[in-house]
Amino acid sequence: MRVLVTGASGQLAHAVRHIWQDHELILPEESVLDLGKREALFSVVAEVRPEVLINCAAFTQVDRCESEAELAHLINATAVGWLAEACEAQKAMLIQISTDYVFDGTGARPYREDDPTNPVSVYGRTKLEGERQAATCSRHLIARTSWLYDAWGKNFLNTMLNAAAQGKALRVVDDQRGAPTTCRALARQLQLAAAQDWRGLVHMTCQGETTWHGFAQAIFAAKGMAVDLSPCTTADYPTPAQRPAYSVLDGGRRRSLGTDLMPDWHKALREVVEDPEG
Repeated sequence: MRVLVTGASGQLAHAVRHIWQDHELILPEESVLDLGKREALFSVVAEVRPEVLINCAAFTQVDRCESEAELAHLINATAVGWLAEACEAQKAMLIQISTDYVFDGTGARPYREDDPTNPVSVYGRTKLEGERQAATCSRHLIARTSWLYDAWGKNFLNTMLNAAAQGKALRVVDDQRGAPTTCRALARQLQLAAAQDWRGLVHMTCQGETTWHGFAQAIFAAKGMAVDLSPCTTADYPTPAQRPAYSVLDGGRRRSLGTDLMPDWHKALREVVEDPEG
């Protein structure tokens, strides 16, 4: 299967490159497949003629999105519409990666795919519009995920490890709940979903839930590190963008469609620590 991947330098594209080795992967540099330039995007898709396009590119800096809303909308929403149009012309499947931040976080149980969305940040709103744009492609799969990380890239795990290595005392938010999800686990589930031709909107996160503080505790325990770590509240750590307090995603539809490859988040973390190369 010929697979075109956007966002080649990002952490999820790195995992796709490693996991999808049985396929013909094309991962152009961002300067070539530039989501901000419609004609360049269409040119690459027409030249490659992919059977599947995985959109791993996004403006994911949640706080920066608040001050750069136009750019966030261009990358996270408008460009997805262009990708959908380009994929439609090639009869390709578009796999769009979305986020738990499409919900407001006021729920008390894991969110299902058919639950009402109500994003509370520019990032969440632009990613939700990206879902709508992706759905204009006849063959589409929208994978909502959360708290993505792995041994590589810019993410919470590496931020925590780098800060701890500098001997810093760490205060981490303990009143936001979600499901840490490894890029490699998501890449495996996406590969199976593409092979089985899953369609529509599917939640793809690791199983279980924790807080950012609980996640940090688990990281340092897995690494055998003694760290000065204490919990704090969201109010103690104000940020430009509001975050959902509870954004756990229900995996029932994923399990109804086929094999569920998403592990418990503790198991996924152990894999990253024990096999950092993936």
